[in-house]
Amino acid sequence: MGGYGSGGHNKTHKRLESFRRDSFAFYDYLMADKYLDCKTTVQYPLTRGDIIYHVQSRTALIKVLSIQDGEYRYVDLPLSRVPGIDGKSVRMYFHCPYCGRRVRYLYDYYKHYACRKCAKLNYSCQQKSGMDEIRLKMERIAERLDYQWWRNNYDCIADVYYIPKPHYMRWAKYEKLMQEFKALQKQYERNMENALMKAYKALCR
Repeated sequence: MGGYGSGGHNKTHKRLESFRRDSFAFYDYLMADKYLDCKTTVQYPLTRGDIIYHVQSRTALIKVLSIQDGEYRYVDLPLSRVPGIDGKSVRMYFHCPYCGRRVRYLYDYYKHYACRKCAKLNYSCQQKSGMDEIRLKMERIAERLDYQWWRNNYDCIADVYYIPKPHYMRWAKYEKLMQEFKALQKQYERNMENALMKAYKALCR
């Protein structure tokens, strides 16, 4: 009871569905800009400010509107670019301004943009046994692939898009495990999207 992945309501954490911020959407936003190379800065809109991306240095800041004094504050936003599992695409991740962990999402939580753990937020659907079961299956595959360090860089096993092949494992077995992993990942993302959509509709009522 109460072990890792066992579910149950965490009363010390708040729900985060309405605070979601997608780093992949930010990357797509940059790639869709045909004139990106001709610009010095790009502003990506947030709920209370902008991400200001410096094109030449490939660095970013978060421009946040302070609720208290109505003025803008600027916070460094480190970025990471990680090759996709297909070896061709690129995924962009944020680094939390507070703990420095590489994460897929940052959340507008009162006065700060922070990762889920720093903001002490939980997905409501993470407490459902079905989601727990999918994550546990993915974690078992990661263990078989001798990839134990994903927790250092990711909030959730479902965010892992590349697992290197162990040197001792045959390619056929590796590819079979990765196919199973990607299928579980797609299933998890579909369930997550459905749960978020239900939560959003409930908030709009």
